[in-house]
Amino acid sequence: MSEHFAVDSMTKRITISLPDSSYKKLEEWAEAEDRSIAGQASYVLQKAVDDAEQQGKIQSAPSKPRSE
Repeated sequence: MSEHFAVDSMTKRITISLPDSSYKKLEEWAEAEDRSIAGQASYVLQKAVDDAEQQGKIQSAPSKPRSE
């Protein structure tokens, strides 16, 4: 896929539980997209957050100045 999401300077880890059927579907989807299961889950969650932000369901995070 050609879509790229902005990477925050710090990455957070979470633990989730999924029904077996959802896990299997995520596993198949990850394979089709040539991603790990964790990478696919991260991609899906980030896209959902970005979509919610665009729809006004959540506020945009304030921009952080880049240090170069």
